[in-house]
Amino acid sequence: MASTRNIMSSALWSLPFLGYQPVNISNGDPAVNAANLVKQVILGPPFSWAWNRTDFEIEEVSADNGRDYIIEPIKSFGFLEKAWLIDAKDNVIEIKVVLALSEEGRKQRPSSIATQFIDTDGTVLLRFNTIPDQAYTLRGFYQNAPDYMTSQASLWSPIPDHLSYIYDWGYLAILAMLTKDQRVPLFGQRFISHLLGAQDGLSATQRNIFIGNWLDLITEPGRAQTAMQQAVAARGAQ
Repeated sequence: MASTRNIMSSALWSLPFLGYQPVNISNGDPAVNAANLVKQVILGPPFSWAWNRTDFEIEEVSADNGRDYIIEPIKSFGFLEKAWLIDAKDNVIEIKVVLALSEEGRKQRPSSIATQFIDTDGTVLLRFNTIPDQAYTLRGFYQNAPDYMTSQASLWSPIPDHLSYIYDWGYLAILAMLTKDQRVPLFGQRFISHLLGAQDGLSATQRNIFIGNWLDLITEPGRAQTAMQQAVAARGAQ
């Protein structure tokens, strides 16, 4: 899918909403940092995208090799999305992806897997909840981490152009927050409605956690400003 739009395209789209207030004040910021924040939200958990997915395989999963397995350094590794085992009879057994696992000593077919550690060089350590009871092949998908954009010429890649209606509204919401525009909640609601509308399979819990975190992000500056105004008014009344 084509990804040709850059930060400047989104900035030019946003400026009329913001009364043409400048968004490139110092070395491209806050325009660039605002775009990176929105990109990280879109490409981070709990969101999974077919165009941001990479598969992997580990052939020798067995009792002899234990519960921990390493994927060679992957700078783009974001988070483990799905995993399954294939036994000697080609049976496919999907296993649950969890956050972290202890060093349990039981020997049986694993039922869950975690991304236990990620080193600074991109080496990924995966851990099963138990020691495999026989030889398996492990296969799975992971979502790629967002690359950091450094200038207004940076592309929104890998987000395809046809999803610009999502990141443009998120970008506008962050810039509006920085410029103290009172329409931040409106812009933010459009962003999350478009983002959640483009996702299938999210649970109600995942949706509620995301919405809560996003609302905390965009309303915190307003709460802080209100608290300051109240404090000033209280001092004036003394």
